[in-house]
Amino acid sequence: MLRQKESVVNNFLAIIEVLIGWVSFNLSLFLYFGHFSFLRYKDSVILHLIIAFVWFTLGKYFRLAQIHRSRPYSAIFFNCVSLVGIGVGILGLAVLGFDLYYVGIDPLIYFAGVNLLLMFSFKVLIYSFFKRARLHGRNSRSIIIMGDHSASSFIDQVIKYKEWGYKITAIIGDEKLKEKYGNQFTWLSMDSDIDQILEQKTIDELILIEDGMNVEAIERLIFSCSEVGVTFRMYSPLFNKLKSKAHIHHYSTMPLLTIANTPMDYLAMRIKAVADFMTSFTIIILASPVFVIISLLIMFTSKGPVFFKQKRVGLRGRKFYAYKFRTMVTNAEELKKKLMEDNEMDGPVFKMKNDPRITSIGKFLRKTSLDELPQFFNVLLGDMSIVGPRPPVPQEVKEYERWQLRRLSMKPGITCTWQVSGRNNISFEEWMKMDLDYIDNWSLKLDFVIFLKTIRTMVRADGH
Repeated sequence: MLRQKESVVNNFLAIIEVLIGWVSFNLSLFLYFGHFSFLRYKDSVILHLIIAFVWFTLGKYFRLAQIHRSRPYSAIFFNCVSLVGIGVGILGLAVLGFDLYYVGIDPLIYFAGVNLLLMFSFKVLIYSFFKRARLHGRNSRSIIIMGDHSASSFIDQVIKYKEWGYKITAIIGDEKLKEKYGNQFTWLSMDSDIDQILEQKTIDELILIEDGMNVEAIERLIFSCSEVGVTFRMYSPLFNKLKSKAHIHHYSTMPLLTIANTPMDYLAMRIKAVADFMTSFTIIILASPVFVIISLLIMFTSKGPVFFKQKRVGLRGRKFYAYKFRTMVTNAEELKKKLMEDNEMDGPVFKMKNDPRITSIGKFLRKTSLDELPQFFNVLLGDMSIVGPRPPVPQEVKEYERWQLRRLSMKPGITCTWQVSGRNNISFEEWMKMDLDYIDNWSLKLDFVIFLKTIRTMVRADGH
């Protein structure tokens, strides 16, 4: 019954997306032409049918009609941009193909902006409504969480984000979970009779989270859940290794399972490369007055060159020079040796919040991350990407542990997960794990989300 209701809601929302497409199209044409006389053309019926088919199909493809319980607004915005971009492109081809001269291409630009605004606003409104409903106990799901100590992170998130609408009926786990959550939720031991529990309780989902994988035990759980119609979910660290990384590669007639440690989606990586170049070129052109102003401020406030270049380690150990606006005194490297005992970061990285080497204008540039602007030239040269693990200096790499070297398997970036997650408040080891998690779960959507968060970080000026 729950899935049937969700299906009805999803189809209803998909229809509304089509209606929003129609309203946006007519509104944009009115804004462009100043009247509604275009409606008398029979060709307008064709365009409305195309919008209905394309918007409904793309909405299903990007799952925009589904109300996800834990999806951030940035991910929803990315899907809206994708739908509108592809949809308007198809509509533009239809306008050219059917020779609809009275429409033209310019009004479609209006359509893209209006539709994106209305579509995303509608999604925010719907998601806000469902979040409030879940906070008041509606649209909730009863779940059982089963696993070892590694399940703690997920349980904490379920407790924190009540708008997800998950109600923990019971926790089946080890003594560590009992010690931590036994007073809050019903705790059951790992040898409990799952079949009996699922029969006696009203359960929507069973979620298994544990480090190890016992194939036979998992098969029994899947069978037990499927018998009574309960959704089964599971997590294992192995998924991060296999997700989009494993494929069969044939050498002559011999198939070999290949597990790569970097993204294998060639088309998506090419899109990333093109987007890097175009975005960097655009930012450099638009921000050229900012470059001039910052250069003058550096020249007037401290002696030395405007730019600072430093040898960094890039993709798979390749060396290159990274460029930044100079934020320190010219003899900063010499003074660093005297300040090593004041290093606030663990590991081979040197970070100091109140570094005396930083100039007055340098503090502002670092807090707003404006000192990184020249690195867009590194992106144009192909040494860096906009989003990716930060490029280390050679000395740091020499002190890496073996597992930390894998962060060099992807082109370094101007911004990364670490820069939008607290920077100096994060330990070196956690920083390395963040970079590896980025590599393991990379997607264009993830880059887009990190890029938006970077803008937010710059506006808040909470960098060090």
